[in-house]
Parts: sequence; C-alpha cells; structure tokens
Amino acid sequence: MRYFSGIGLMTVALLGGWVGGQLLYETNFVAAQPAFETLALPQLPVGVDQRVFDRPVARFNPNLPSELVIINRTGFPLEYSFTDPQQNVIEFPTGETLRLSNYRIPNCLAINTPMLAPVGYQVSVDPMNVITVEVRLVNDVSGDHCLDLQATGAIFVN
Repeated sequence: MRYFSGIGLMTVALLGGWVGGQLLYETNFVAAQPAFETLALPQLPVGVDQRVFDRPVARFNPNLPSELVIINRTGFPLEYSFTDPQQNVIEFPTGETLRLSNYRIPNCLAINTPMLAPVGYQVSVDPMNVITVEVRLVNDVSGDHCLDLQATGAIFVN
C-alpha cells in the first residue's frame, strides 16, 4: 500500500511541476482576470433586418392593449400557437386574416405551415398598437419560427 501512495505522490509532483513550468515559460500564460462590471445595453433602434441578434424588428407599447393581426400570404394553411402554458395549436386557411387579442405578455407566437415549408414574417406596428404580421413563403432553409413579444415592448423574430 505504501508503494502505491509513493508513486501517486511522485506522479502528482511531476505533473504539477510540468504544468507549472508550462504556465510560466510558454506564451499561453493564464492569469486570473479582474472582476468586471455588467452594463445594461442601450435600447437599440428598430431594424427590419436582424443581422444584429439583439435588434428588435418592431416595438409596441406593452402598457396598452394590443392586437395581433396575422395575414396568411403563403398559399397554404397556417397553424399557430402561443408558447405559454395553453399551447393549443390552431389552424387557419390560406388567404385568411386572423385577429388575436387578450394574450399574455411576454409571450412567443409560433406560426408555420403544417408541412413545415419555410416562412418569413414581415412585422409592423401602427399607432393604435396593432401588431401586423404578414406571413410569406421564403427561399430559406430555416425561415422564421417564432414572434417573440417581450415585456419591454420589443418584438423579435426567431
């Protein structure tokens, strides 16, 4: 038993010396970083494109009643569901316009075709706090999946 504990200590000492030497003499020296302060991001402008992941596509007033209008321009039926605890998937036919109100904020609204053809959302908000989403087919592998309505009033497309 003493023989194995001596070999274990020797191995640890050699390994520790080698690692310590590598840290001291190599250019990849690792040092503790000082603590940093987290700053809140400024409220970014609305942009139609979301090349910057944290730029909303539109904004609404979360303190006033809002209405969601979904316009189906895909040529296929659409299905939609909020990701809140209800999670009821509802289908509506092509060419139809759907009006939704009394939904929870924050929430995500998933809109897609039953055959999972890629769709894109064109989002706008009018002065009456009506959020209009035109859903169209896109030539993209992934497409849009979810309209993210945040408590701050920012609307993201994921």
